[in-house]
Amino acid sequence: MLAINRQIAALAIMMSAALTPVTSTAQTDTPAGGSAEPFVIEVPQERLDRVMAQVRDHRFLPNAGIEPWQFGIPQAWLAEMGATWAADYDWREAEERLNAFENFRADIDGKKLHFIHEPGSGEDPTPLLLLHGWPYSVYSFIDVIERLAHPERFGGDPEDAFVVVVVSIPGVGFSEAPEEPESLRASGARYHKLMTEVLGYERYITHGGDQGALSAAWMAYDFPDAVMGHHTHMHYPRHASSPWLSGQAGPDATEAERAWVEAEAASPFGQLAYILTHVARGETLAAALADNPVGQAAWIWDKWYYWTDKRSVPFEGVYTRERLIDEVMYYIVTDSFRTSLWPYLMLAVENNATLPEGEVIANPAGITAWPDPVFPLPPREYVERSRPNLIHYRTPERGGHFPMVEVPDLYVEDLRAFRRTLIDSIAE
Repeated sequence: MLAINRQIAALAIMMSAALTPVTSTAQTDTPAGGSAEPFVIEVPQERLDRVMAQVRDHRFLPNAGIEPWQFGIPQAWLAEMGATWAADYDWREAEERLNAFENFRADIDGKKLHFIHEPGSGEDPTPLLLLHGWPYSVYSFIDVIERLAHPERFGGDPEDAFVVVVVSIPGVGFSEAPEEPESLRASGARYHKLMTEVLGYERYITHGGDQGALSAAWMAYDFPDAVMGHHTHMHYPRHASSPWLSGQAGPDATEAERAWVEAEAASPFGQLAYILTHVARGETLAAALADNPVGQAAWIWDKWYYWTDKRSVPFEGVYTRERLIDEVMYYIVTDSFRTSLWPYLMLAVENNATLPEGEVIANPAGITAWPDPVFPLPPREYVERSRPNLIHYRTPERGGHFPMVEVPDLYVEDLRAFRRTLIDSIAE
C-alpha cells in the first residue's frame, strides 16, 4: 500500500513547475467608493422550490446490513437527514444569518468575488482574511465573525479586535467561477487585490485551513510586504524535500518527523479516496451528481462525519441537523459543486503542495495542530523547515477539521493569541 500511495502522490501532486502569480487589473476604491457593490443574499424562490421538490422525491436506499460508517454514509442516516430536510428545513434562516453582516461583490480580473466585510472595534483592529476550504464555505464562519470583530460584546478586550474579511473561493457560493480551473495560488492573487486595491489595507493577516491554508501560505510567499503574518491549520505548501505521501522528511530529520511522514504515507485508502477522485476524475464526479441535491449532500456529509473530532462528543452532539443542511445548501443553491472541485484538478497539473527547491516562507507564521482525525499536522520542527519564523505553534485538545464550527470559542482565542504574538514580534 505504501508503494501505491507514493505512486499516486507522484501522479496527483508533482506534475509540473511552480506557478506564476496573476497580474493586477482590479479597481482601487473601497466598498463605499463603488468598486465593490453591496450584495444581499436572496436565492430565488423557484430555485429553492426545485431543490426541496428533488429532496422530497429522492428514492433513499435501504441499509446494506453492514456496520454504520464502515464503508461510507449509512443509508438509514441519510434517509433521516432527508426527512428533516424535506419537512422542517428553511434556507431563509441561513440567509438571515449571512445578511446580518455586510456582504459585497467586487470585480477582480473580470469575475465577481463575494466577501463579507466586518470592520472591527477598538482603535486599531488588524485586517484578517479568512479563507475557507472544501467542503465548507463563508457560511462556516458565521459563528465566529462577530466574536473576532467585536470581542467586547462577548466579555473580551476590544484591543483584540480584527477587521474580518471572509471571502468565497472563486466558483463557490456567490463568487463567480473563472472561465477555466485555476490554482489556489492564483486565487490567492485575487484575494490580495481585494485586500489591497479594493479594501485599501496595506498589511493584513491571512488565515485558512484545507484549501484556504494553501492560499493563505502562498499569499505570504508571493506578497511578503503585505502579508504581515499567516496562520493555518493545515501545512501546505511544505518544503520541497518532503512531497505529500512520499514518506520523506528531508535531510537530518528527527525521529518525530520521520514517524509523521511514514504514517502519512501509510494512510488508509479510505482516507485518500476522495482526493484521488477529485484530482483524477473530478469532472466525472460532477457530472454524476449534477442536479442531485441528496447525492451532493451525501458526498459532503461523508467528509463532515469522518473529519470531525468525535472523541469526546458524538457527531450528533457537535452539529445540529439543520446546520449540516445549511452547509450543503450553500453549495447546492449556488450550483457550486462542480466548480468547487476545480482547485483539485489543478493539483494534477501545477505544483501547489511544495515550495520551490531551497525556498521558505520568511514572514511570521502560525500553525494550530487541531486534533484532525484524518489530516494530523506535523511536529513543530517539520513546520520550521519551511516556516523558519514560526512564532505560534499550538496543539489544542479538542477540535477537528472544522474548528470554526466544532469549537468556535477555542478557534477565536487561538487567532487572538496569534495576533498578540505577531504584534509583539513586530514591535521587537
